[in-house]
Order: sequence, then structure tokens, then C-alpha cells
Amino acid sequence: MNNRRPLSKRKTVQMLVILTILAWATQTLMHQWGYGQEVPQAAAGAEPLTVSPDMIEGQKFVPADRSAAVGGALELRAEATVTGNDVKLKQVCRWSDADAPLFASIADLTIAHLAEGTAFRVLSVDDIRQTLQDAGTNLAMINFVGQTRCTVTRSDAAVGAHDAIDDWIAAHDRSAPRPAIASFPVTQPSAQPTAILASSKDAQPDSPFHSLRDLLTTDLCQRLGVAADQIQMTFSPQDQKVLGLCAPLFKFDIQPRRAFNLGMVSWDVTVYSDSATKKITIIATARAWEDQVIVARPLAYKQLLRAEDFTTRRVLSEALPGQTLLRLDQCVGQQAAGDFKPGAEMTARMVDPVPLVHAGQLVTVTLTQGSVQIRSVGRAMEQGSLGQSIKVRNETTRDVFDVTVTGPQEGRLGGDTAGGSPGAGT
Repeated sequence: MNNRRPLSKRKTVQMLVILTILAWATQTLMHQWGYGQEVPQAAAGAEPLTVSPDMIEGQKFVPADRSAAVGGALELRAEATVTGNDVKLKQVCRWSDADAPLFASIADLTIAHLAEGTAFRVLSVDDIRQTLQDAGTNLAMINFVGQTRCTVTRSDAAVGAHDAIDDWIAAHDRSAPRPAIASFPVTQPSAQPTAILASSKDAQPDSPFHSLRDLLTTDLCQRLGVAADQIQMTFSPQDQKVLGLCAPLFKFDIQPRRAFNLGMVSWDVTVYSDSATKKITIIATARAWEDQVIVARPLAYKQLLRAEDFTTRRVLSEALPGQTLLRLDQCVGQQAAGDFKPGAEMTARMVDPVPLVHAGQLVTVTLTQGSVQIRSVGRAMEQGSLGQSIKVRNETTRDVFDVTVTGPQEGRLGGDTAGGSPGAGT
């Protein structure tokens, strides 16, 4: 290309400079690729790459709406007036319209149940906080503001002026013992559900007026065997006007459509008045409080159960338990019927009674006739626990008797078997 003529010094210098630049560029690219860096190759005439805020809008570690993470403010009133036994959350607390969607599902939650004849009751913010926590509400989303105590007055309580003053003083006296928010024993379905006619006055004998809401609640409680102060009923908003109708101004014929368990329930109700008759369907959601005993430590088969092996909790259940739930006093002193892990809910099938008499042991048998007691010793022919009847044989006469176990190697023959010791009933 150069007709085999040697390059001039100028051309030689230019060639060396070009080769040096190429070598430096190659070395730089190889060094960058070795650390994983990618060098984009822009097309000719292409615009430079720019990053807009829209491209990184999804790369956020905090929510866009900060108000959604704060929750709502629940203000406790200083005073509240209610009608009936139940005290709802919306009656003792209030919230803003902006927080209404957050509290709509728990607005009808029963915070306390007033006993008959109770005109006043003081609720503290701790009582409301504990009830909401037991009902499964996330307290981290609620900011409690306002008063620390609320005086609840029952407007339909029939008490005298002097008694009303005494009740008010007792309600505000913190040193005086006050009943708990509500006692919630174990709920079990009734063996024979009974239907009621809403126009009867058996639902609330203490009140001459019976609203449809109360009658439906009473009907469900009778069918499920649940106490009225344990159940939580939530009706549809469109049925609130009908639920306020009262007997004997109106008569109601209630026919259950689905009222055999908690959860979604419904009735076909016929409303009779002097001028018209109307048939409607009432739909509600029913829940009930339960006191549960939970295993806190691993339990082994035949292990003697102690109080520190368990913990208790109160929950708002949406279904009746399939098995009989046990109280803490029913578990302590018994033995485990199997191996159980922490978190298991104690039922009747999970415990076995501790045998107080084993087959072949000598048993002290007591016979009580009036003020006379006769004691003898026999040999047990079978195993038995407290209150069970076992066969005991007299070693002298070889006679066999039915003896009720009353204690360790002790029993009672005939007479009163309720006593826990041989000397009972004398």
C-alpha cells in the first residue's frame, strides 16, 4: 500500500499513538468486564439513557399513603346512656368519619353486660382495650384518646332514688369490688332445641316490651344453649328499622332458616300489625365468647396435670366447639390421655381421671346409718377413680359389694356418696 517504501517518522509516531490508545481501551474494557460491569452499546443517533422518577416509583420501602399505616383514633366518652343489658362499643366510644371504615366491623361489639337492677357501671380504657384484644382486634392500629373512664347509665333500670345514689357511689368507688366485664363459660349446643313464638313474654319477663332484635337473640341462645351475655350478634344495616319493632305493639312469627350453629344465621319472620302483614328474612352473624385452656408445656402420656402446665385465653369464636371444653380446675389433678404439644386446646377427651384405687388393693369401706358409722376393709376387684362405683370383696365372708370411691383406697357403701371423706354425712 505504501509501494514498499519505509514509513516516515511522522507516520510511525501516529501509528504508535493509535496502537497505544487501542491497547489502553482494550485493557480498560477487560478490567470492567472482570467485575461484572456491563457497558451498554448505544446505537448510532440514539438518545442518552435517562432515569425518570416514574421508573423507580415501585421501588419504595414505605407505603405511599402514610395514613393507612397509622390506623384510627378511638375516643372514650365521659358518660354514656344505654337501654338494655348490653353495652356496645359505639355507645361508649366515638370516632371520626375518616376512621369509620376501620371501626365499622367492631362497632356493635358488646363491651359489657349489665346485670338486672344495675343502673350504673364504670368502664375504663383498660377494660375496652382488653375486650378488643380478646376479640382479635389489632390494637396497634388503634390510638386510644379522650377520657380514661366512662360512666354508663342504664335508662330502663327500675331503681329508687336512694338506690340509684348508692349504685352511682359504688360504681365510682374504685376500692369496691366490681363485676368483670362479662363471664363467658364454655358454650355447648343444646340436646333438644326449642322454638319460640316471638309474641310470647318468656323472652324477657322483666320487661313489658320485647324488640325483634332481642327475640331473635333469645331464640338463637335457646337453640344453641348459649347464655345471652356470651353471644355477639351483628345484623345487616338494612334491617335495623325492622329490628327495632317491639311486641306487644307488633306480633312476630319466627321460623329459623339457618340457626343450628354460630356464624351466618337467618330467620323467616312474619310481622303482624293491626293493618298489614309483612314477611321478611333476617340475616345476621353470630359469635360467642369462649374460655379456653391451652397447653403451655409439652405433656406426656399419663402425666399428672398441674396448673403451671396451662394458660388460659378468652376468644370470640365463630363456631361451637366440636368437643366439650374444660376449665382449668377440671384439668388440674387429672392425667394426660396422650402426648400433647404446646398450643393444644384442652377438651374432655384429652384427660383421664387419676385412679385412686387399683385392683387388688385393700380399701377402707365406710357404712353410715344415721349417726352410726361402721368401717371395714375389703379388697378391690377393679380399678376406680373419684366417684366411680367398683366391686369390693370382703375377705372374711367372701361377699362382694358395690362401693363408691371417695378417696385414695377409701370408699363408701350406701348412704350419701357426695362426701369426699369417710366421715361425711355424720
